[in-house]
Amino acid sequence: MIILIITFLLTGFFSGLLAGLLGVGGGIIIVPISYFILLKLGYSIDIVMHVSIASSLCIIIFTSISSIRSHLKLKNVDKDVVKKWFLGIISGSIIGSYLASSIQGEVLVIIFISLAFLISINMFFQKKIIIIRKDIPKLFFYNYLISGLIGFLSATIGIGGGSFSVPTLNIFSKKIHRAVGTSSVLGFFIAFPATISYIVLGMNVAGLPPYSIGYVNILIVALVITPSIFTANFGAKLSSKIKTNTLKKIFAIFLLFTCISLVIEHFII
Repeated sequence: MIILIITFLLTGFFSGLLAGLLGVGGGIIIVPISYFILLKLGYSIDIVMHVSIASSLCIIIFTSISSIRSHLKLKNVDKDVVKKWFLGIISGSIIGSYLASSIQGEVLVIIFISLAFLISINMFFQKKIIIIRKDIPKLFFYNYLISGLIGFLSATIGIGGGSFSVPTLNIFSKKIHRAVGTSSVLGFFIAFPATISYIVLGMNVAGLPPYSIGYVNILIVALVITPSIFTANFGAKLSSKIKTNTLKKIFAIFLLFTCISLVIEHFII
């Protein structure tokens, strides 16, 4: 039990730091670790991934608030992007959570592995940002489509959205620090409606771990949040002071090993 608590506390420490520093959303760490732990505790694969994703999104609500406060002080938030994207983000996250709740656990694992692998490859090999235009589109339809897709993918696999929104904002000429700060705000608009959806959708599901409200496990949330709200704030402050390329490569390697571990767990052993 002590090892379990320490593991989740460390997960919170590093996920919060990365959320503030890179804007990637701590879910990319929280989901696989929660998944492995719940699986080893003997819970059904049919609910383990759903609980991991839902709990991750609930945690991101709090870490994003901590990051937002710091990024607003640093003036790293593009409020125009938030105004144009928040509606699509919310719509996409609700649709994504509803779709994920109806998908079998093993299929969700495959989706997570696939997207996490693509994210890690992009992080490791990207040397120069390709810019396609000087700003985000002016038309509502295009903004709704882009932001809706970001919200949909993020809610489906339980991450804060930064893994998708940061590179997207980069190609629209947004500087990395500006993209990270804006992503922290978008992460809140992904996590909040998606968490509510996962709670409602999991209310009558049998076999959930103790202290669960719907698919959200309060014990996991409490243990991970405790350190993450502090490290997210610290990471946000660091993001404006250090170069993140080396850290991105380290994180990409970690993410790649996570993908390999998930593949071995499900398709080899």
